[in-house]
Amino acid sequence: MKVSSPTSSDVRQRRRRRWLTPLAGLVATVSLSLVLGGITPAAADDLNDARDKVRKQMVQAKKQVAADKSALAKAEARLRASEAALTAAKADLADAESKLGVAQGIDAALLAQLQTAEAELAAAAQVEQAAQQGVNNQRDLIGEVAREAYQEHSGMVSISILLDADTPRDLASRMHWNDTVFDTTAAEFQRLSELQAQAQAAREARQATEEAVAAKRAESAANVAATKVLADRAAASRAKVASLVAENAKLRKAAQNELESSKAQYEKLQREEAKISAKIRGEDGDYSNPNGFIKPVNAPAGSPFGMRYHPILHYWRMHWGTDFGAACGTPIRAMANGKVISAGWTTYGFGNYTIISYGKMFGANLSSGYAHQSKVIVHAGQKVKQGQIVGYVGTTGLSTGCHLHLQIYRNGVRVNPMRYL
Repeated sequence: MKVSSPTSSDVRQRRRRRWLTPLAGLVATVSLSLVLGGITPAAADDLNDARDKVRKQMVQAKKQVAADKSALAKAEARLRASEAALTAAKADLADAESKLGVAQGIDAALLAQLQTAEAELAAAAQVEQAAQQGVNNQRDLIGEVAREAYQEHSGMVSISILLDADTPRDLASRMHWNDTVFDTTAAEFQRLSELQAQAQAAREARQATEEAVAAKRAESAANVAATKVLADRAAASRAKVASLVAENAKLRKAAQNELESSKAQYEKLQREEAKISAKIRGEDGDYSNPNGFIKPVNAPAGSPFGMRYHPILHYWRMHWGTDFGAACGTPIRAMANGKVISAGWTTYGFGNYTIISYGKMFGANLSSGYAHQSKVIVHAGQKVKQGQIVGYVGTTGLSTGCHLHLQIYRNGVRVNPMRYL
């Protein structure tokens, strides 16, 4: 008996029956469950309650993230202001102490000059006193001579000199002695004039020295007053610096606490990113992208991919993407044809976050992540076309302003996005 071989049409029909049979059974089972009340009102209520609970948690998470951002920003602002004030106070203190040092140096020099001037004044006073004593002594001497001359002087003195002389030689001797007495008196008067001139010079020198001493004392007193002002200013500056140092330490501690919270959030992000990377590595779709990538937003690139250093808290951490400074509400577009891997709110700092897989491109499986969106308009599993709007720029999550944080995953590993733009 001849058995005919099955045709290709028969084979296809048998295959269709094999997978249609279980599918029909599954449809019948689901239909029966619905008819018989397989999903009860109680189960539906439970689902609604669960959904509402998740929504409340999302709202609370958003509020907490916003509060954390605000606290960190305020702590950093207060710390910056404190450090600026501390820098100014230190500069003021340095200036005050410098001027105080100069004033104290001047004061020491003035004191030395004053001591020298006072010593010169004392010496001048002694010279003046000695000169005046010499004048007084000379006056006394001349007075004594004048008294003697007056007592001995009469109209008969000259005749007596002539008549009492025994010889011409004795007469000549008597006349010479008389001339000598008067010449000596004249010399004493000349000496008196010289001593009076010396006394006047000593008096003038002493008066000039007194004026110099008075000027030095006034200058020293003024400098002492200025030095006191500078000393008070320096003391006030020191107290201000000490207060600001304490306040700065307090604010730094507060900012450090906020930073620790941010670090914990960052570590959580890293863990979530590891899960995302594992999920992306399992995506191997081919979406045909011969034209490469387009920019997701029409905005310039800002903060780049790489390590970033906090200027105040001195903390390094990796920035795993490139920020684009677009305004809130700016459309975000798919960079190429692909499929949405995940979309929606996250609890690890990215806020509203969308990941799109583009399949094989440039020799690897590539995906992109759009963080901090104000609104997501796609869902997981949805196919998207290059240029299609998938969301809008925002500042959700750990963000301090409107921008798009773009990440590129190459075989699940984050790489510099600008390599592809």
